[in-house]
Amino acid sequence: MGIRNISVIGLGLMGTPIATLLVKAGYQVTGFDIIKRQVSNLVPLGVRAVNSPKEAAKGADLILLSLPTWKSVLEVVEGRDGVAVGIRKGQIVVDTSTSPPWESRALGERLAKKGIEWMDAPISGSSAQARVGNMVFMVGGKRSVFEKIKPVFDQIGKKTVYAGKSGDGATLKLVVNHTLYLNEAAAIEGLVLGLKAGLNRDVLFNVITSGAASSDLLLARGKDMLNGNFSPKGPVVLANKDLALSLEMARQLGVVLPVGALYQQLLLKAHYNGWDREDATVVMRIYQQLAAPYFTSTKSAARGGKVKNSRYRKS
Repeated sequence: MGIRNISVIGLGLMGTPIATLLVKAGYQVTGFDIIKRQVSNLVPLGVRAVNSPKEAAKGADLILLSLPTWKSVLEVVEGRDGVAVGIRKGQIVVDTSTSPPWESRALGERLAKKGIEWMDAPISGSSAQARVGNMVFMVGGKRSVFEKIKPVFDQIGKKTVYAGKSGDGATLKLVVNHTLYLNEAAAIEGLVLGLKAGLNRDVLFNVITSGAASSDLLLARGKDMLNGNFSPKGPVVLANKDLALSLEMARQLGVVLPVGALYQQLLLKAHYNGWDREDATVVMRIYQQLAAPYFTSTKSAARGGKVKNSRYRKS
């Protein structure tokens, strides 16, 4: 018998589109979030609301976690009203959050002693991409369990990959995120340079996304970046957390990642500026502020404004 009843715990930027897509795919979906309106917003779509992770676990064939921090994961799974209290032997819990691999493996070992199947299946894709099913699931854990949950992910994402043993999905996600943030840094530097030089922003976007320098990030967020729109698709608070995890993994493995470490300083500056809820590409504002003598204003620069006192001159 296949998976029909799915509980989604954590209905934020990623959990909400996941739950929505599951309903559209024909699954019976139960939802829980500590922010009640996140759940109530989905009730008209057919999501059944419950009051605790424990209640969400009862009767579910599959329990999906989409949570902001590892502390939240532990509370939801092992807390007083957690999933482990309401779950039955043989049920499957899948963590789609960005989590520390070493902690994920340890939790999986603890749950295995209770007969619970634990899988790490983080997602590559922003909330905007999640809304249209443009997600890649990278899954770590037992191959046999992967085969059971793959059909679910195939219906709501564009690709489902078996990464390997427990923790390998979480590890792969840190590698993907680290690469993403360096792509983000490159995109920001290129766009700010182009604006400083006085290029037309539409021409800049069209050319840079049509050639070798293009990326999913630029295609998804480039226009917003040029327009100074940093509404959250992947907020600063999560970017700082995720990059800190990849750098910690690198430290444990003895790998030197100097560019990533430098970019985290800019993300930390965004945090100190009070921009935690802005999209991580808001770092572009910091670059524009550093280039302020060459722009009429930061706002004007974001919109392709005129260059002031520029040392760049066309021949």
